[in-house]
Amino acid sequence: MIVIDDFIKDQSLLDEISNSPDFFGPNGDFMWWDGWWNSPTDTLKKRIIQQIFKFNPLITPKLSEDIKKCAGFEYWTGKYGPEEKYNNLDMHMDKDELAWENHEKFVAPVIGCIYYPMNTMFDGGMLQLEHYGVRETFLSKFNRLIMFQTGQITHGVTQVFKGTRHAFAINLFHEELEASKLNQIKIE
Repeated sequence: MIVIDDFIKDQSLLDEISNSPDFFGPNGDFMWWDGWWNSPTDTLKKRIIQQIFKFNPLITPKLSEDIKKCAGFEYWTGKYGPEEKYNNLDMHMDKDELAWENHEKFVAPVIGCIYYPMNTMFDGGMLQLEHYGVRETFLSKFNRLIMFQTGQITHGVTQVFKGTRHAFAINLFHEELEASKLNQIKIE
């Protein structure tokens, strides 16, 4: 697991995120992108994905080449709080949901991450990771990036008691998602 605070250094990019009226769609509005090596980086969310998986100083040249062998990224935004549709997220592992639902095939992402792009005040909303019976809790802090094996480590979000917690979640997959193959996922 990797935790990077103050991940995005470009203040204009942070301002663009906070001023974007449509960055945060409804929870569960999943999207697919086949990566910068296959199609343009033509949206704000895709630029952030590229920042995380290409321009991140922890991405070595070898890892960069391995990423380009993957099929692409599943990504979505989440808003949690007492005034939102959801105020927590139960413990789970990420996977290709349709592959599981249609074929009982567990297809896990290679790696995933959660990025906190909004500087808002809220109480609760901690990220919890549980691996081999050990549970860790992380503050959902502005401009923090947390990368981990989302398909192998159980994770969830504690209840948000006050305010709204904003998160941007991204998973990198070796295989194209079943939903993408069936045109059942949004292509931004």
